[in-house]
Amino acid sequence: MIKKILSTVAIFLFVLSATATAQVKIAYMNTQEVLNELPERERVEQELNSFVQQKQQELQQQSTEYQDAVAQYQENSASMSQQQIEQQEQELTDMQTELDEMNQRIRLEVQQKRNELLEPILTQVDEAIAAISESEGYDFVLNKSTNTGENIIFYAGDGQTNITQAVIDRLTSTQ
Repeated sequence: MIKKILSTVAIFLFVLSATATAQVKIAYMNTQEVLNELPERERVEQELNSFVQQKQQELQQQSTEYQDAVAQYQENSASMSQQQIEQQEQELTDMQTELDEMNQRIRLEVQQKRNELLEPILTQVDEAIAAISESEGYDFVLNKSTNTGENIIFYAGDGQTNITQAVIDRLTSTQ
């Protein structure tokens, strides 16, 4: 939250100082709306969902093995010696640690796969924004909201330029 406020203040101060020396031309757009309109988004979502399902199956298999081992331990612990109990508990602890590590590794792999799949699309969006900005003479293009939906621009007057549709048109016409 503090980063958001500081970045907003920094942008405001920069724009204020820039407007004092020259007329600055600013536009804004909604990146999430652009991404939602792109046909590649469906392919990316399908590929990512398939990857996530595969990883969930791997995790579920490991989890089932752990649960089976716990059930077997509980069933047989009454007839085990103290040394066998300690050894079995250590094995279960190790299995739980492996399961936790696998869960973390899968989360990281999913995030990396998402970034890998989105990188070409985001590059295209950046190129479209740059081309529109250069052709229209914009000094700055601000994102209306973050990927989590939080607003970056709290107010945009009617005279401000929203280039969201122009970016969507440019991206979909090159497909």
